[in-house]
Amino acid sequence: MNFDIIRQPVLFLVLCVAQVFILNHIQLFGCAMPLLYVFFVISMKKGMSRWGMMLWAFVMGIVMDIFANTPGVTAASLTAIAMAQPYILNLFVSREVEENFIPSMVVMGWKSYTYYTVAMVFGFCLLYFTLEMMSLFNFGKWLGCVLGSTVLTTLLIVAVDRLIHKKIGN
Repeated sequence: MNFDIIRQPVLFLVLCVAQVFILNHIQLFGCAMPLLYVFFVISMKKGMSRWGMMLWAFVMGIVMDIFANTPGVTAASLTAIAMAQPYILNLFVSREVEENFIPSMVVMGWKSYTYYTVAMVFGFCLLYFTLEMMSLFNFGKWLGCVLGSTVLTTLLIVAVDRLIHKKIGN
């Protein structure tokens, strides 16, 4: 049985609920925000169609934009990293990996998965905060938001991935 039919919507729903009701209310030092919904794009399987990835990412972004009152910022940023995800993933996995490969720490190893996660989250945060601030006038705040959110989100994603795969038994 193909569990992707169930996996994607359940992950979508869980990440939306966690972000909207818990994580949107956390902001460390006035700039670092946990953006767990990026995990949705990071964990998309290797062989997924490009249009499917971008559609899922866009819908996730629109839902997050509605609840965070950031018109189009999250949708644009998530769609952009969904478009880049296959290329970034290929940098950290071997060519012999199967098409139904789902990125995780268990399968990729902690080092490759962490680098992959940092690259994806940094790209998202760079786009997100650049679009949100619409200027680099306050460069220090922009840089603090990008770096702080990248670190906080990466730590949260790695912890969630570890927790998920520990529960599954892998």
